[in-house]
Amino acid sequence: MSRILTLATALLMGLMLAAGASAKTLKVALVLPGPITDGTFNSAAHKGIKAAEKKYDIKVSIRENTKFAEIESVMRNYAKDGYDVIIGHGFQFGEPAKKLHKQFPKTWFVVNTSFVAAAPNLASFDNRWGDAGYVAGAVAALVSKKGIIGHIGGIPVPVIKAYNEGFKRGAQRMKPGIKVLSAYVGSFSDVAKAKEITRSMIERGADVVTATGNESVLGTLQAAKEAKVMAIGTAFDSAAFAPDTIVTTALVKMDVNIDMAIGLIVKGKLKPKNYVLGFNENGLGLAPFRKFESKLSAADKAKIRQLIADIKAGKIKDLP
Repeated sequence: MSRILTLATALLMGLMLAAGASAKTLKVALVLPGPITDGTFNSAAHKGIKAAEKKYDIKVSIRENTKFAEIESVMRNYAKDGYDVIIGHGFQFGEPAKKLHKQFPKTWFVVNTSFVAAAPNLASFDNRWGDAGYVAGAVAALVSKKGIIGHIGGIPVPVIKAYNEGFKRGAQRMKPGIKVLSAYVGSFSDVAKAKEITRSMIERGADVVTATGNESVLGTLQAAKEAKVMAIGTAFDSAAFAPDTIVTTALVKMDVNIDMAIGLIVKGKLKPKNYVLGFNENGLGLAPFRKFESKLSAADKAKIRQLIADIKAGKIKDLP
């Protein structure tokens, strides 16, 4: 009998140890190219990782303002420190992740706004930025009184170029004769230059502007707020920054990207592939019109709802 009890006790202890091992807290690092206070790209990722931290009970480390030359060493150090997941937030993390992932096969490398994937542990998540721009342009055209609108991009990387092109096409769909101005700052962080370019567009007649980038977006919002012209936000809903200026935001839901990535890892189901999220996957959205609700007619709001429905149904043929 004592032998049976001893064996049973040993088995129970083994099961308890196994359960403890399987319940190990997941360590996740989020590496950002800018600050979490930029009100757009990095703020959206910060919102996502904080929500995931609470939902999945994970341990999170956030690294802000990571310069391009630092990316590889930062990611390598996280991997050496035993992090289970390293999320690089931006296209610039793609090549370093490709270089490092096989050296650390027990760590998942996940890259946002990129198109890289490789077995066994490199995946990427991207959003249909062109679709977001298309809807932003449609809204801008409908609220514009002068028929002149503008987009200010940080650097012409693929996702920002897609948004820019979508913005033009969506605007022209709603108002074929509208004039769409476009310019690039040449930086993701130069707030002053973005503000200067936006002021120039406003002086040329633009009464609705939008911007894509990191901190540079703040320059556009500041210029629009000071000139009392309208703006369409991008990525992160920062209406509180300028509630009398921001009509709505073309949401690029980085929080959904991050939730999906971590959720799949927790379930052991993440695959080394490219995941692309649009309206159908809840990777895009449109923020409320808030103070501008009464400034859009019921007919115009119906046009926007129908446009999004048509994008979901694959009926819009000129998306970037």
